[in-house]
Amino acid sequence: MPQTSSPAKRKRVHKSPEARKADILRAGHEVFSTIGFSEATIQDITTAAGMGKGSFYMYFETKDHVLGAMWEEYVNAFYDTTEAILARGEAWWPTLDELLTQLIQHAVDHAELHRLVYGSANAKALDLCKESNARVVNRICEFVVRGEHAGAFRSRNADWAFRMIYYAADGLLEDLIAQGGPIDTEEVTRSVLELAHRTLGAPDAE
Repeated sequence: MPQTSSPAKRKRVHKSPEARKADILRAGHEVFSTIGFSEATIQDITTAAGMGKGSFYMYFETKDHVLGAMWEEYVNAFYDTTEAILARGEAWWPTLDELLTQLIQHAVDHAELHRLVYGSANAKALDLCKESNARVVNRICEFVVRGEHAGAFRSRNADWAFRMIYYAADGLLEDLIAQGGPIDTEEVTRSVLELAHRTLGAPDAE
């Protein structure tokens, strides 16, 4: 009687924890972008990532934390850009202008993620995203306060002034991104820099 061969076992792929977490984040982005954050389930994410639900909970508590981690990656990338710009040690105003210019470009380049977070995320996910944003805002505020003490930035309170500039720019970008049309990045940048120069007392704004 001829022997029948047993099905070949699928070779198990061993990945590092970092690679597994990256798989979940990629799957989360795919699922959230396809069916929406509110409709997505953890099962949807793990299926797209090619893993069991048990593996998911080794890295994240909820899908909110997945979205929060996606946003944290986005913020961390700009935080690194911020540190690189500050490390150049250029004059106060050129440095601030470059920070704001790059901040705007970074947001426009990741418009899809912005729409996902602010258009479909719940309050818990948004709170996680705000925690990440605070790192960048606080870091730039440290720079602005030093510039105030050096006499470069002139306002009643440079820390508060920059926070108003940041959140005004952030609100404008969110509105433009939510509209879904093309964004004139150069015009947005000109408007934000004009606001910053007037608010923080640039010599060219007098």
